[in-house]
Amino acid sequence: MNKIVATAAVRVTETDLADARLGPRFGRLDLASQLALVAVESFAASLEKLRRNRIGICLAVRAGSLSTDIEYWKGRNAPGGPSPTLFAYTLPSAAVGEIAIRHRLTGPNLCWIGNDKQLLPEAMGLILRNEADACIVIYSRVISTAAAELANLPKAAIACAALLERGGAGMEIPEDLSPDMDSFCAEVSGRISSL
Repeated sequence: MNKIVATAAVRVTETDLADARLGPRFGRLDLASQLALVAVESFAASLEKLRRNRIGICLAVRAGSLSTDIEYWKGRNAPGGPSPTLFAYTLPSAAVGEIAIRHRLTGPNLCWIGNDKQLLPEAMGLILRNEADACIVIYSRVISTAAAELANLPKAAIACAALLERGGAGMEIPEDLSPDMDSFCAEVSGRISSL
């Protein structure tokens, strides 16, 4: 069965974090990981019916971990030096690890720095090549004020996430689709809510 469907999609912003209660570790995560976890949490119940070792994670981060890197670097002159807790989040793929830990996922994972144009095709490829039965797809744009000035990018704090699965009910995805994640998540959310 080569039909791939999107069964869930969501877009979260920093304001959605105020009500998040995801355990004692949540508060120490960087903003990008917090947003990604909250986004995936909205469809976590759907993960329960899938084999954990057959769920992939594909993440694209617009500016990598630049915002966290800047905060970490600022701590170099603080008493005790930079935060060892924050150091773990100076990797762009930190959110992948946090999602995998929280949901006990051991399938394949990929992380890109930059735009989201290859995100959906690559996630679909994991499923079509039978490397995964489902794939969590996340696009994160976390750009602090300091990072925005440094990289000449607009300030942002959002994450869009979708769950792609082989077969089943949901919005069928054509193989040639390569939209931006904001539009994709809005379309999937609208279609699924009308089913």
